[in-house]
Amino acid sequence: MLAVLLVAAVAIGAYWIRRDDGTASNAAAGACPTAVASVAASAKPAAVTPPVKAAPVRLPAPGQVALRLFNGTTRAKLALTVGNELARRGFKVTGFTNAPKPLAGGSRVYFGPGGRPAATLVSAHLLGSQIVPVPTAGRGAVDAVLGSTFVRLRTPAEVSAYVRQLAAGRVPAPAKSAAPAPAASPTCR
Repeated sequence: MLAVLLVAAVAIGAYWIRRDDGTASNAAAGACPTAVASVAASAKPAAVTPPVKAAPVRLPAPGQVALRLFNGTTRAKLALTVGNELARRGFKVTGFTNAPKPLAGGSRVYFGPGGRPAATLVSAHLLGSQIVPVPTAGRGAVDAVLGSTFVRLRTPAEVSAYVRQLAAGRVPAPAKSAAPAPAASPTCR
């Protein structure tokens, strides 16, 4: 019986995705929501994990951050457009160009020794990005590569909320995907 429940739980996880509005949406092309819903009703909800506590982060002002911006996507002039907006927000964008190779997935902010606070601030502006240390990079160097799933910069209000969470020692939740909900399969319409 326990094995059956475990298999059902795994199947539910494979078929359901949480949308931004908190409702469940069917992710499998061939599964009908009513069939999966009856299995979901018998499963117990997973425990909610508490927010992760981290050491508070002190971030520099945007005017103290110099960075290079690279376009790792196929969208023309994306680094130029994003770089101009970051410069308008006060960052010192020292250059923007295409990345040497495409970057699949989310954007990355690479930083050298001593550059974590600056990279964290840049990442706070780039929705869906992550920071990556590069020990061999120059001291304080920051390079941002826009990945294929880059959609937009965070709004100033979103950046403020993100930075407040960091200052309080909370790790902000990962950005939610902007992917559209999958359409119902032909057999479920």
